[in-house]
Amino acid sequence: MSQHNRVISKEEEALYDRQIRLWGMEAQSRLRNCSILFIGVKTVTLEACKNLVLGGIGRLSIYDPQPITRLDLETQYYFNESHISQPKDKVLAEKLAVLNPLVDIRAISSLDDVAGVDLVVSIGQQTAGEWRQKGVKSILADSFGLFGYIFVDCLNAHEYIEEGRTKDAKTGESEVVRSSKVATYKSFEESVKVKVAGGNALRLARKYSPLVFVCQALATMDERVQAEGELEVSQFIRDALERRELPQGFVGDELLERVQASWGTEFVPSAAVV
Repeated sequence: MSQHNRVISKEEEALYDRQIRLWGMEAQSRLRNCSILFIGVKTVTLEACKNLVLGGIGRLSIYDPQPITRLDLETQYYFNESHISQPKDKVLAEKLAVLNPLVDIRAISSLDDVAGVDLVVSIGQQTAGEWRQKGVKSILADSFGLFGYIFVDCLNAHEYIEEGRTKDAKTGESEVVRSSKVATYKSFEESVKVKVAGGNALRLARKYSPLVFVCQALATMDERVQAEGELEVSQFIRDALERRELPQGFVGDELLERVQASWGTEFVPSAAVV
């Protein structure tokens, strides 16, 4: 962990008492020694950062030097008119610091300044490949209208603990058993290129929601927009789905119309769920 195994103080133990009762001292200690970097400030960023800060994360870094606009005030509830034209990351860091002074919160000036980061969370930006190359775990996430998505890349050998219950053969009493597991994650670039040839729409729908493929397409949209200029969202998605050889009719026109209408908007309840 990047925070050098800092021990939870008595003050922190009292502050986080309720959640420690829920998930235990070990989990709280891991959170306390964790460092997360958020790239991009949107409503999802505010919701996630707020929960992490209240939960007692060790260090939270934020990068988004873009100035706050009047449009941001509609959904990004930590900002007000006095913040217009100020950098998003600096204002958000100041607001979050009020929630929990025990957390190290900072706005960073460059993405070169990421030493010791355990996890990078990119909001509305496709940067997973860059972090995988550096051996850093990452999450891609965004929300628009009533829709949202999360893509997790914990690299090739993510170790975790799985808890189960078993009965003691002699006493018959139930006891918790922990076992170590290793999971392998595919890169974002691999996942969006997988072709789903064969089968029919009904069979595929039993396994996957059409939104999985729609959101994967949308997560790659920034690169195409930068290269070709303005694109119609629904047509971009259709092109992406066709390249993946999805069955005809698997993603309906009604869903694409709803996504088209929602694209570029933010809805706080949806962001909170994501």
